[in-house]
Amino acid sequence: MSAVVQECLSCRSLLFPTRLFCPVCGEDSFSTVAAEHGTVEQTTNLSNGTVLATLSLNGGLRLIARLTGSEAKPGQSVPLTNDPKAESGVNAYIPIHSNLNEDQP
Repeated sequence: MSAVVQECLSCRSLLFPTRLFCPVCGEDSFSTVAAEHGTVEQTTNLSNGTVLATLSLNGGLRLIARLTGSEAKPGQSVPLTNDPKAESGVNAYIPIHSNLNEDQP
């Protein structure tokens, strides 16, 4: 299981959500890459029972994802998915939108 994030073809920065140009180097050529796991930095419980987590990924990217399955603790590595119905164990769901301005190598 994995989730898709954007990677700048010039500086290799990982980006989420998708961008029209890279905020690091200003270039506008991207590819998509699979992000397998993220490390939980902190969690927030919403009043409707939804659990959000700030995750750090290898490559320096930080993002906010909805946790599914049982609870995760800070420091725990969790698998990432773009599937909102993934239910086997703890997963971090990040939505994916249309791919903008991507040049597939």
